[in-house]
Amino acid sequence: MKGLSDEYVASVIRKAVSAKLTTRQAAARLGVTRQYVNRLKKACSEGGATALRHGNEGRAPAWKTDKATEGAVVALYRGKYAGFNFSHFREKLLEEEGIGIGYRPPRRILTEAGIRSPKGRRKGRKARPGHPSGQRRERFGELLQIDASIHRWFGPGLPRAALHGAIDDATGTVMGLWFDREETLSGYCEMAWQILTKYGIPEAFYGDNRSIFGHGRAAGRGKATDRDARTGFRRMRRQLCIEPVATSVSQAKGRGERLRGTLQSRLVSEPRLRGIATIEEANRFLPSFTAGFNRRFPARPDMERSLFAPAPAPREIDFCLSAEFRRVADNGCSLGFDGSRNQLVDEETGEVKEVPPGTEVRVYVTRSGKRIAAFGGRIWGLVEAGRRKMEPRPKKPGRPRYVPGPDHPWRRYVLKAAKG
Repeated sequence: MKGLSDEYVASVIRKAVSAKLTTRQAAARLGVTRQYVNRLKKACSEGGATALRHGNEGRAPAWKTDKATEGAVVALYRGKYAGFNFSHFREKLLEEEGIGIGYRPPRRILTEAGIRSPKGRRKGRKARPGHPSGQRRERFGELLQIDASIHRWFGPGLPRAALHGAIDDATGTVMGLWFDREETLSGYCEMAWQILTKYGIPEAFYGDNRSIFGHGRAAGRGKATDRDARTGFRRMRRQLCIEPVATSVSQAKGRGERLRGTLQSRLVSEPRLRGIATIEEANRFLPSFTAGFNRRFPARPDMERSLFAPAPAPREIDFCLSAEFRRVADNGCSLGFDGSRNQLVDEETGEVKEVPPGTEVRVYVTRSGKRIAAFGGRIWGLVEAGRRKMEPRPKKPGRPRYVPGPDHPWRRYVLKAAKG
């Protein structure tokens, strides 16, 4: 009965109660249904005209906040939580400040204070052309979208860093996160370590066409391009039997792109709030952030239908996530690596293995930093070669020393020069 005064409504209902108006006529005048008029007639008969008033009349709305709370919300956003998106800010109000209010009040309070959401969109922007949404995979672990996002994660004035991340395509669960200075193999290996030790071996990785996953190179004139070249990531993937999937179209990896946008909105604010300014500190914080993120956006993966294969022992994972180098033995049967000369040694017996000069040996640096080498169908330890003490060479026996006689021409010349 919008637009009608309470006095008019009460007069119409009283006439309907006294039979001066029919129920149909009263409903037509008030613009409501006959069933609602019957309820109003019953309420008027039992409680009088005051029963027609709304029960919340004169009460403050339940969602309304007082001026003190509104002032505190504005002060917190302009100070401690500056730059947070409104949804993230509301969560912090409840978790950190003990201010339990809904989603709309903070937005209304901040908007009235002239504060605009960092995630707000500009009006009048042209709509982007649409594209069909990609169908999710059906089972947990069937496909993991992986990518790295280079961004100023620690603040506008600090250097950029690369956040390596993986998200499950079926459930949207964040599987692992790791910071590095650039998009590197070690960053993806640290991310893979989190996945392998917590969940197992996934069926496939969905990445882009960067050279770190497999450098594309022409196999020959008129032949296809080889996109599975020898890279460290390719070796790790093959050892773990993980299928590669690659694309250069960002829309094909919608869940990974949305995750990157969400992390650039939420994760950027968390380091500043906690005083984190280095990559090492951020990596120690990421496990708790990932667990909280998955609780905030629950996915509930079906572990009974999971396609994750059991992971190997940690020692084997450590070797699978190693970096491979190739070295050639010199004439001293040693390998140059990391600025020093190294020899192969049996880790059980301590016996040094001599490598023929000119032989190529594969050296591996595992994720834990251990250096090993593959030679002769087995694994050897790698130790720095000690300097050999050089012994003086014995002189060869020669003819006796020749001493000129007193009548030698040289002596006569010297005596003549001394007398003259």
